[in-house]
Amino acid sequence: MRRGAWTAALLFALPTGLAPAHQTPPGAWGVAVLETGTSADAHQEQLAVRDCLELVGIPFIVTQSVVQAVRRPLVILSGGLTNRGFTPAERELLYRYVERGGVLFATEVQGNVWFPLFGITGATPSRARFRVHFTALTDPALRYVNRLEERTVSLGDPALYTETIWSTEYAVAPGAQVLAEYEHGAAALTVNPYGRGLAYALGLGFKETSLVPQLAHGFEAARRWINWFEPSGDVFRLLLRALYEANVHPFLLVHTVPSGEQTGLCLSHDVDARESFQNSLTFARMEATLGVRSTFFITTKYFTDSTDIGYYTPERVGWIRQVRALGGEIGSHSVSHSEDFESFPMGAPEVGLRDYDTRHPTVFGEVRVSKELLDRDLGGRTEGFRSGYLLYPTDLLGVLERAGYLFDSSVSAQWVLTNFPFFGFRRRALGSAHSTVVEVPVALDDSRGELETRNFLTAETADEALRTWLDVIHANAENGAISCLLIHPTDTTYKLATERRLLETVRGKDTWIGTVGALARFWRGRARLHPELARQADGRLVIVLRTGAAAAETGEPVPAQALVVEARPGVGAPAVVTPTGTVLKVRSRAVGDRVFLLLP
Repeated sequence: MRRGAWTAALLFALPTGLAPAHQTPPGAWGVAVLETGTSADAHQEQLAVRDCLELVGIPFIVTQSVVQAVRRPLVILSGGLTNRGFTPAERELLYRYVERGGVLFATEVQGNVWFPLFGITGATPSRARFRVHFTALTDPALRYVNRLEERTVSLGDPALYTETIWSTEYAVAPGAQVLAEYEHGAAALTVNPYGRGLAYALGLGFKETSLVPQLAHGFEAARRWINWFEPSGDVFRLLLRALYEANVHPFLLVHTVPSGEQTGLCLSHDVDARESFQNSLTFARMEATLGVRSTFFITTKYFTDSTDIGYYTPERVGWIRQVRALGGEIGSHSVSHSEDFESFPMGAPEVGLRDYDTRHPTVFGEVRVSKELLDRDLGGRTEGFRSGYLLYPTDLLGVLERAGYLFDSSVSAQWVLTNFPFFGFRRRALGSAHSTVVEVPVALDDSRGELETRNFLTAETADEALRTWLDVIHANAENGAISCLLIHPTDTTYKLATERRLLETVRGKDTWIGTVGALARFWRGRARLHPELARQADGRLVIVLRTGAAAAETGEPVPAQALVVEARPGVGAPAVVTPTGTVLKVRSRAVGDRVFLLLP
């Protein structure tokens, strides 16, 4: 659905000098994440749930108090549900909460004292389930499950593994409804009407469906490596968003796309061949004529070895300077562009150009020396990295963070099972701390992504490639997700023409188009937004916008942020105010059941 024009307004304009908003007592609105368990597994599940809610833009509170949680219309139990997690009084309170109309969502329900609430009679853990098929698509929780790729999702590749992530299959009591099944027919997701409320039980944890894939340890669940709409991780995040929108009114979201658009397209080029340096200028000129910008990841191979000559030369640097002058963003594509990058040792953090031994390469060397060269030769600050062949060493994000990078794009969206940007982890290991580096996964590539095959986009396949790319972009648009395109500028005929056709097709159609760095800076800014609904003394709702400390940003301007609020017949959208009561002037645009509020 196309949106109407943006309208500038002080929504629900309030008097000057308005007193600070009075926050509605907890329970009147919103989501409570009720955390239970103290084991490492429980903590990882709790982290995964929080990450998923933040990624899709749902405001929430975290509590270990059942009394506090049940004052909200939607409660998400996080940490697994056994017989030992709550006292009998707390358990009774949760039963009464659902009976009186509350909505309770839990993962991996295994304690039999909970079975009557969730409408199940048994729960069996397994590591032998590789597919989930959604069956009851009319349930509001499955609002975003509307494509064939979403109706059956992958948990791993049975051709490569005999075991995959942990899952729980349920035996279902009469009256409960099965919303999803594993490949052998056992229930994977159920909903049970209990009194006036609903209790949902998902047999998969968010640690398994979200956190583990983001560490690139997803049991090869991606059904294709690249150039494919792979929603097997995002479906579970969107399940939370659908539940929230169906049960919290009015719902409020932090939008996932820059400038309040429906979807986004990141443009990028890997400059890792001799001819690509001069060709990059041709691509940058074409993009400039269309009013868009892209990121050029530059390989700074200054030495000759058995793979190629040292092609990072003053002449080629001159072409990249011209690319930058046209608005192109410059990132690092490593020094050596090696197929062995994942096996490199970390090396010394203080390594520099003068002492880097390219015969004994390291992750720190590839990251720091390439940045040193680009900063020196282009007079700027290199903030983004992409590895050759999308290789992802265990400590890459930790190394990038220490080297001063702000974003990375070294994974495919299919491999990490998400089409959204995310804050990765310093190490690809459970228990690692979050990194400040934003990961922007690549969804579309002019090669197939394998080392042996590089023929996805050719002169003969250009029409087919364009159709595939547009289908992925449209699929991501339905979910408010973003597509990152990678084109190697080794050709200025069919590759250039295909990119132009793509841009001319999507430009101006509710699609933000920009650089990888612009998206990453948007995502960093988005993480600072903490909106909540509050009620004024006169009964009117306002959106109180709290923000965290701003990080210093360089480069192009950061795209605008947007909030999304539920449209209510005959009622305007709430005003957006600061915690001190200052009304912010926002622009609004209505789309179906929601209003987008573009922040100043």
